[in-house]
Amino acid sequence: MATCIQSTPHTINVGLLQDDASDTDYYVKVTSSMPTIRVVFTPHAGGSIDGVSVTPSGPSTGDDWVEFTTAHANTIYTVQVDYSRASVLAEGHEQDHHVHPLETPTKFPKFKPQPSCPP
Repeated sequence: MATCIQSTPHTINVGLLQDDASDTDYYVKVTSSMPTIRVVFTPHAGGSIDGVSVTPSGPSTGDDWVEFTTAHANTIYTVQVDYSRASVLAEGHEQDHHVHPLETPTKFPKFKPQPSCPP
């Protein structure tokens, strides 16, 4: 079920980020009284957000955020969120042993800015 975002900034942990290939994972309510909503992605503990991009182009992005405005209403945007997880030592290994490289997974949630939340 899609989530409706109505406040700014709105924070979503990448581990909880929905990207289930539905038409829309998140609705973003943008109105004349709140014309801009920024969604900030936070990493897993010890990890990082490595980049955010959006297709089609239009919304502004930063290293860990995307921002929707009333100008983007009624278009579905796919947001690519690249992130890294902290390395985990194999069970029984000492701290000075080889650490596995960081994983660099990606999620692709879909956002649709619009003037109201769906019922």
